[in-house]
Amino acid sequence: MKKWISAIGIFVLLCSVPGCGSSFEPSVSSLYVRESGALTYAIVESFEKDYYSLNEFQSMIEREVDTYNSLYSEPVITIDEAEVKDGTLYLLMDFADAEAYSKYSEEYCFVGTVDDALGEGRSFDMTFKDINYEEYTTAEVTDKKTNHVLIIREEGIVELENAVKYVSNNVEIISEHMMQVMPIEDADEYAYIIY
Repeated sequence: MKKWISAIGIFVLLCSVPGCGSSFEPSVSSLYVRESGALTYAIVESFEKDYYSLNEFQSMIEREVDTYNSLYSEPVITIDEAEVKDGTLYLLMDFADAEAYSKYSEEYCFVGTVDDALGEGRSFDMTFKDINYEEYTTAEVTDKKTNHVLIIREEGIVELENAVKYVSNNVEIISEHMMQVMPIEDADEYAYIIY
């Protein structure tokens, strides 16, 4: 995904907007995590028609997705929406799971239970906070092993179908369904969102 974003040079970062609940109607670029573990990545950016038409852009994305899906027995990525409204591109891509998203985007992404994350050696050794900015210890946030966790490094807006329970200190809570992952510079640092 990074390849074509940098290659066409048509995007400009937009500012944040208020969160939504279980329906995903993005007005900024964001990652949406469904209860099932499937993800939707939304690109909402300025579209410079002088460089590309929507049809050319959509054809390019479809070819890239088809090539990627050919590596699997069943498609793991689908294009949910691709349109331009008032000079803004809205592109929604559905991913079967975090692994498909991670491989396609070339960004680390884990979605699973706290128990799964611990089993993979992920460290929860940090301070967490809830929506009221009350702090919690590692033991407190890992006590309920069936809670789900999103672990990523990529900065940006994350929306959850379920309400957030805890986040690491490099995540700002905008609402119970929307967070902002702050820039991460340390190679060993990750953002944790528990829900």
